[in-house]
Amino acid sequence: MSRRLVLHPLILILFAVSRQVFADAMDVALLDGGTLIQGRDTLTWEGTEGVFSASDIGCDRFYQPTTSPNGRTVAVWAGSDSLDCIVIVRRNGVKVLGPYSDAGAPVWDGAGVLWFTAEGSLLRNCTPVGAPLDAYSISVSRQGDRVVYTDRDDRIMVMSVATGSVEVVSDDYRFYGPFFTPCGDIVSPSMDGGIWLFSGDAAQYVDQGEQPVWWPSQECILFIRTADDGMQLLSSDLWTWTPEGGSRRLTETPGLLETNPTPSDEGVFFVDAAVGSVGFAEAPAP
Repeated sequence: MSRRLVLHPLILILFAVSRQVFADAMDVALLDGGTLIQGRDTLTWEGTEGVFSASDIGCDRFYQPTTSPNGRTVAVWAGSDSLDCIVIVRRNGVKVLGPYSDAGAPVWDGAGVLWFTAEGSLLRNCTPVGAPLDAYSISVSRQGDRVVYTDRDDRIMVMSVATGSVEVVSDDYRFYGPFFTPCGDIVSPSMDGGIWLFSGDAAQYVDQGEQPVWWPSQECILFIRTADDGMQLLSSDLWTWTPEGGSRRLTETPGLLETNPTPSDEGVFFVDAAVGSVGFAEAPAP
């Protein structure tokens, strides 16, 4: 069943002020009761400051904003061909970490500790910890004791922060972007368009789809399912999956291309890839 979709009120307000800011919205993150919109080279949010440009720190692009567990802070990667930074955004301002010659996308653990890789090392609150780690995209367990990533052969690897020991979770497919669920399972998309769930020694195929994320309030995997003609995206809708209920369609919207889903308690923010605006789909009824 399709759900009601609305244009987020922040977008309606700010379009009237500066339509160009959202003409190429690429991602969205929750920020202290509101939202942060990531364009290619601009961050816009509700608050005292409200706008920040990558050029202010010598960068030319932003990528992958992520919200802290308490919802009050967003960390986002910023970079250029010559340097990388991690930008920390709060409602009342911005802090910049770096620059680094090579830094990965930031993530949070369950206690609100910030993690990312830089210069070939794993950093916890900007301090190197554990063994060297050369990976751009990582996820850290809720307890902050394990890191999951893919190696150069696209295998899913888990490293112990305390010992630096590494185990191979799966090398059956080419994977990318694995992440921990709150209970410690691992979800990962594969390059053949599938999504997998790893729990202990068991591997379970979820469904065909992309951009999986964990939806805490619904206790499910949220993802998009797309169709294209080999050149451009023709359709994209939101789906959910649970072990008990399998896959269920959340939206059916021929006029929208829902991408980069960001779940909240009330529903899902997404970027409509057709026009670069931000929309919202309500959560399914209990």
